[in-house]
Amino acid sequence: MAANTISISDISSVQVRLVEVRDTGHINVNDRHFALKAGASIDITSSLCEGINIITLVVNTNSIKDDLSRLVSGKNEWVGRFEVYVDGAIAGSYSKQGAYIIGGKENIVASIEINVARDVSKPTVMQLINQLQKVQGITDANKTDLSKSHPHIVFKNGVTIHTWKNYAGVDHVFITDRSGKCVYGGYVGWIHSQYLQIALQTLHNELIREE
Repeated sequence: MAANTISISDISSVQVRLVEVRDTGHINVNDRHFALKAGASIDITSSLCEGINIITLVVNTNSIKDDLSRLVSGKNEWVGRFEVYVDGAIAGSYSKQGAYIIGGKENIVASIEINVARDVSKPTVMQLINQLQKVQGITDANKTDLSKSHPHIVFKNGVTIHTWKNYAGVDHVFITDRSGKCVYGGYVGWIHSQYLQIALQTLHNELIREE
């Protein structure tokens, strides 16, 4: 097992925060790429799959030819500090720094294995996210709108589906994990509203029966 290994269940939520960086930072989650600014966090739960997931924390250095002030200031150092949170609690802190002459390259701060094991309790947040992302016409929504929604289906393990119709009549759906944190938000236009309602009814009929 790798030194940087985090084991979680598939009802957990995972966030990565870029605490400090010089010059810029990003993370790779399996085959997906996410840019991050210093102080920003990103929820990567929907990008994880059951089994081993490879998360790479990266700092990019500006090229000297693109930032000639570095020749004068001599500030040819890079630094990156990331934190990983599972269900809102810190699970790991990773930092690294170094010097460079030319720049314009990627520097790996850490490579992490996140081992996602199946949880016996149903449903998992990943299971719900995968199902809702299959709804025709669904688009990612702003998770901050969760506060305007109301619980639609509450499962015994605490995972909850919330819904909300905005002033324009656009249907929104959100998923919160057992800690109450929003891990997914989506919406559909008027012409696709029926598909979302069918999906929600199907999830209710199939998953409530399994509990």
